[in-house]
Amino acid sequence: MAPEDGQALPGYATCGPSRLIDRYQEVARLSRSMLEAAHREDWEEVARLEGQCRGEIVGLKRAAMIEPLSASEQQRRIELLRDMLRDDAQIRARAEPWLRELERLIGLAPSGPGSD
Repeated sequence: MAPEDGQALPGYATCGPSRLIDRYQEVARLSRSMLEAAHREDWEEVARLEGQCRGEIVGLKRAAMIEPLSASEQQRRIELLRDMLRDDAQIRARAEPWLRELERLIGLAPSGPGSD
C-alpha cells in the first residue's frame, strides 16, 4: 500500500493537482472561471463550476491534513484566498439583481415603489 504522502488521496482523482498549493491554485482558477461565467450571465455554467469547485475543495481539505505548506506557499495561499473572496463578492453582486427578480416572481419579496 502506498504511503499517505498527499499524492494519491482516497476519493480524489490522481490526475488533478498533486501539491497542496497547486490545489489552491486550481480552486482559484475555478473561482475566476465562475466570475467570467457570471459576467456572461451564464448561471448554469456558474452552478456547474461551483459543483466542480466543491469537489476540488474536498480534495484540498484532505491534502491539507497531511501536507504542510512552506512559508512562501502560505503567503501564496493567502493571496489566492483573497482573490477567491473578491471573485465571490463580484459573483454575488452580479447575481443579486437576478435573485431579487426571482424572489419577486415567486412572491417572496415585496414589489412596487421603495422595495429596492
